[in-house]
Amino acid sequence: MKHRIVLLLLVICCSLQLNAQERRIQENGKTYLIHVVQKGETIFSLSKAYELNKKELLNANPDLIFGLKTGQELRIPVEETAQEEPILEPQKEELPKFHTYRVKRRDGLHFIAKRYHVEVEDILKYNPGLNEERLKRGMELAIPDADDLKRIREEQKQRQAQAKAQKEKKSTPVIKTHRVSGEETLYSIAKKYDRSIAALLEANPEAKNGLPIGMELIIPEEKVQVKAEDVKDRGFFIHLVETGETFWALEREYHVARDVLEKYNPALVNGLQAGLRIRIPVSEELPDIEVEPVDDNAFVKHQVKKGETLYSISNHYQVKISDLKKSNPVLAYRGLMAGEFILVPKVIQPQEAVAVDQPKENDQPLVRVEEPETVEKIRPLRHAIQVVHRELPEVCKPDFTAAYEKYDVALLLPLYLKENETVNQIPVTREEMLQDSLWMSQFEDASQLPEDTFKIREDVIVYPRSENFIQFYEGVLLAVDSLKKAGMKIELHVFDTNQEYAVVDSLVRLDLFNKLDLIIGPVFPNLQKPVADFAHQNRIPMVSPLSSAGNFESSNPWYFKVNPTKDYLVRQTADYIGEEYFNKNLIVLEMGEYKHLDEATLVNLCREKFFSTGFLEGDREVRFHEYNFKREGYWGLRRILSKTRENVFIIPSETEAQVSVAVSNINSLSEDFPVTLVGLSNFQRYKSIQPDYFHHANLHLLSPYFIDYYAPLTNRFIQDFRENFSGEPTQFSFQGYDVAYYFMSALFQYGKDFKDCLPYHHVDLTQGEFYFDQVNRYGGYMNRGLFVVNYLKNYEVGIDGVVGTPNVLVTEN
Repeated sequence: MKHRIVLLLLVICCSLQLNAQERRIQENGKTYLIHVVQKGETIFSLSKAYELNKKELLNANPDLIFGLKTGQELRIPVEETAQEEPILEPQKEELPKFHTYRVKRRDGLHFIAKRYHVEVEDILKYNPGLNEERLKRGMELAIPDADDLKRIREEQKQRQAQAKAQKEKKSTPVIKTHRVSGEETLYSIAKKYDRSIAALLEANPEAKNGLPIGMELIIPEEKVQVKAEDVKDRGFFIHLVETGETFWALEREYHVARDVLEKYNPALVNGLQAGLRIRIPVSEELPDIEVEPVDDNAFVKHQVKKGETLYSISNHYQVKISDLKKSNPVLAYRGLMAGEFILVPKVIQPQEAVAVDQPKENDQPLVRVEEPETVEKIRPLRHAIQVVHRELPEVCKPDFTAAYEKYDVALLLPLYLKENETVNQIPVTREEMLQDSLWMSQFEDASQLPEDTFKIREDVIVYPRSENFIQFYEGVLLAVDSLKKAGMKIELHVFDTNQEYAVVDSLVRLDLFNKLDLIIGPVFPNLQKPVADFAHQNRIPMVSPLSSAGNFESSNPWYFKVNPTKDYLVRQTADYIGEEYFNKNLIVLEMGEYKHLDEATLVNLCREKFFSTGFLEGDREVRFHEYNFKREGYWGLRRILSKTRENVFIIPSETEAQVSVAVSNINSLSEDFPVTLVGLSNFQRYKSIQPDYFHHANLHLLSPYFIDYYAPLTNRFIQDFRENFSGEPTQFSFQGYDVAYYFMSALFQYGKDFKDCLPYHHVDLTQGEFYFDQVNRYGGYMNRGLFVVNYLKNYEVGIDGVVGTPNVLVTEN
């Protein structure tokens, strides 16, 4: 008996010892007890103590095949018969006790409610159809008992609290833990559990100070991020709102009205907040675009897996996101969908590309430019896919049966005709006339000679302020000539605005303006209001051909701005950086205060894009630096650059001196590091920067203009210009031709109301890629076509593609 008591005490002590070393965890829906192995314990004794067979213990702890060690933590599987708590169903509303009250003369609801210590709403609730006007003497009302009503409401609150607590209990996340072993890092642990480093640090703040061996980390619950590719089957896209984004931009991109967006996203009542993820219902109006490879060998067909993004696919295949979108045009309108196949272009090796990119021997430009910074050569773009889009609308099918019609076009330019006449006049005195037989032949005798007069210079000069606009006018004349040869009857009316508001204001009062079909100009925004108002009132298309300033397009649906605004250039540049360099080392090179500039938007957008891709957390080589050059200097800059990863610079400045200093330093860094500078189009106008610095820095910028001197159209234009005007064309000449030819040909094909047909209007131009899109629901149009200009290492300037234009073709049936 004594031995049995001792044995029983030993078993109890052993059990207490085991329990003291246990704690309970849950992993993958299973419950485990954690047991810390003590000296002298064996697998057999533990199996006996926990009533497990050896196989169950080994399955839960695979490391046991290497033996049992003191201090080792073991998972002990526990079978639990979980008893689910009954779900609290909403109960039918309990009615309170009632008092009956007969209405007296001059009674009011507020008086009755106050008398019975209830609210007016309580009386109205239990007396349907009652209101103050229908309250009549002798009417019987059911008045809820105040105490009973209070009891019912308190019980209802208790039931709601229980239901909420039950819901929270059922949604309690499963807690995972991880014990740090040798050589492990936050990065490796994050990769192991498919979590972000930021999420690990949020759950384990102490990990910021290091990861000692044996440290136990909490693995946070995986946050399910809804992506566009997962959501289409449920009828929604998920969109991350960016700084400065507008409802109109969302409506245009997703074909969904603002009131629908607000319906599915109540938070939008406070406006579009950057960083907000909103649900966008899939519209039936989204284009249905199919692609067919011309050469199957040029692509890899990739089946999209759940959770994949354009960023991850681009990084995996080492191709640009822009190339993925070009190969799969539908991705410009929606996100990826799990299970679908997309075309991934194969990377062309340099040796494969030589035969493609070399120009023919007889395909030489007509312009020989000695300065390396102005040499321009386009790299041919190979179209390896055939894109099928929706059928061309009937109203936009060209109709040339009305070719006999005459079109009246007004051109308003500051030609400064009086000033040109003045600068070419030479005063002639009476004595000089007497010695000139030509002058004397005009008069019978010397008495008829005037005291003094003027003659025109033999070597005619151009008034400096009008020179560019005369070049523009000459380009327009060549466009008119080309269209006339194509059968268009054009009457071009040219007016000299002389940069005077009064002159422009008087022009629109002419009877001629009432019969115009198209107006080009004025070029200065401060002169455009009279013409813009007239064009709006009379439904005449008006084109602003040169300036990006002014905002008449915001409210005038007949206004067309050719040169896009700086805000648009900044946003497109940010999109370009986010797509092309999301996995690079980005440096914002601060040369001075810039928060008040448009360039601040560029920095903010780039920051948002870099942090939204996820690559900053998953790849230790990817960085986003905001570096103050004035404070930290050149040598500090070298320390944050990568030898193996491309270092991409942006300079948030509009001061030529600051940009010049920054480019000079980037030029020096290019000798030791792979660098790329992404700038804005105004960089090209800075004369103080040595052009070869741009080439060393691998400058990329977005510009609405690029002249391809190898293109046949450019060569023909240069030849025609030389023959007609005995000179060389400038950028204004090319612009004059492009603007006139684009809009006059649209007028010729679709008539004066050509606005809705411009998305289908594609013509070859000398230096532009026009794509006009409406700026808002009730406004006009702005050109969104931009070239990606690249200053190459071999001192040539080429293009890496075009952004802002739809990558689709139109089928005509």
